[in-house]
Amino acid sequence: MTTDGVAFVSTRWVHSDYEAQYRQWSEKIGAQLSVTPGFVSYEQLPAVEGKQDFWTQIVKFDTKQASHDWAHSSELAELLVEIEPYTRDSEFSSVRIGQQDWLNFGLSTKPGPGAPTKWKQLITGIMALYPTVIIAHEILAQLVTVPFALSTLLTNAIAMSLVMLVWLPQLSKLLGGWLLPTKPLPPATTIGVAAAILGIIGGFLLIFLQLFPS
Repeated sequence: MTTDGVAFVSTRWVHSDYEAQYRQWSEKIGAQLSVTPGFVSYEQLPAVEGKQDFWTQIVKFDTKQASHDWAHSSELAELLVEIEPYTRDSEFSSVRIGQQDWLNFGLSTKPGPGAPTKWKQLITGIMALYPTVIIAHEILAQLVTVPFALSTLLTNAIAMSLVMLVWLPQLSKLLGGWLLPTKPLPPATTIGVAAAILGIIGGFLLIFLQLFPS
């Protein structure tokens, strides 16, 4: 069984007079997806005047079969009929992606399908990486005495392994509704969770300043 997920991507032109109706229809899509087997995340990218005249929907599934079942489902077919009067030029495609593709630490110039916004990636990554690096460094220093360059390499190798293989998958589950919401979140929720993450980072800093003052 493959460990890769699949992003089901659809694009279409939406008449400007019906954008509000289309957004409401997109909420129906999100509601239906929430009870669809294999569903992981849903993202809506609106048209941008002067740059992109079509709307894009990105639906991530955990397997190719789940994506195929959704694409050929009667539920999707019925929902598509609703928007026929004010949309055209619909196109559909499936893109194979990794299960934990959302945090790339800047290695990619743009996020993959279904990836959170860069600023969410950044603060979540710092929250996971900062304490891991500090703790790994202190433990390593107690166990072995090695040159600075080698110590730095070992510390980063240990920290990144823990972050990528342990912390990020757990954070993806814990913060999934904030990182990849199925519909727009209230500003208070978006800001509140971000503030909590920054508060945790600040808490780590205060603790480490007390434990390691020099």
